[in-house]
Amino acid sequence: MKTRILSGLTLSVVMLSGCQMMGSQPASSTVTTTAMTPKVAKFREIEVLYEALEEQAPEAEHPVDPGFVSERHRKQVANYASQIALELSDSLLGVHPHSVAVTSFVSFDDTLRSSNQLGNQLSENLIHAFQKLGYAALDFKSQQQIQVTRSGDFVFSRDSRALPGKPDPSHVLSGTMIYRDRGVEVNARLLDFESRLVVASCMVTIPYFVLGHGATAAR
Repeated sequence: MKTRILSGLTLSVVMLSGCQMMGSQPASSTVTTTAMTPKVAKFREIEVLYEALEEQAPEAEHPVDPGFVSERHRKQVANYASQIALELSDSLLGVHPHSVAVTSFVSFDDTLRSSNQLGNQLSENLIHAFQKLGYAALDFKSQQQIQVTRSGDFVFSRDSRALPGKPDPSHVLSGTMIYRDRGVEVNARLLDFESRLVVASCMVTIPYFVLGHGATAAR
């Protein structure tokens, strides 16, 4: 009789443990991708990942640009750049950019001319992310000559006088950064360079805990 009771208790504990294990699994584990295209399936995986990250984000108070130091990032900003590129690509309907220039993301202030390491890193990562999706990325900071010096050989420049004026890009990718309570809201848009029409746009929020806001003052 005791043996039967113990067996029953053991079975109950095992069943309860199983229920707890099933309950502790994130909802993302139930997502199926059998009916999705590879691009949509990959986007959904990234989307679920960032939804989970944002739910874990602690409260923060950073209403203005706190400055960011790239080596302090706990998660790669490149992951968010990939998400932006996928969302923009998915919303391009009947538009086929033949050359895309990516500029620095700027703080949403009165001038729209203030950037930081985060804004510049987003633009650099998006060059790779967009090119990886099959779009031609135009690097307008490259010269048409190589400067050979004692300290290195250089092809990039930020001196507009040293850069060629042509070719012009067909589209420009850029955006703004708004500093919310819990993270940086990044609004990205792809513009037709000639008409300035917005042909694709998206918004993602990068939590402060991902950027390591605790020690991000500009140095």
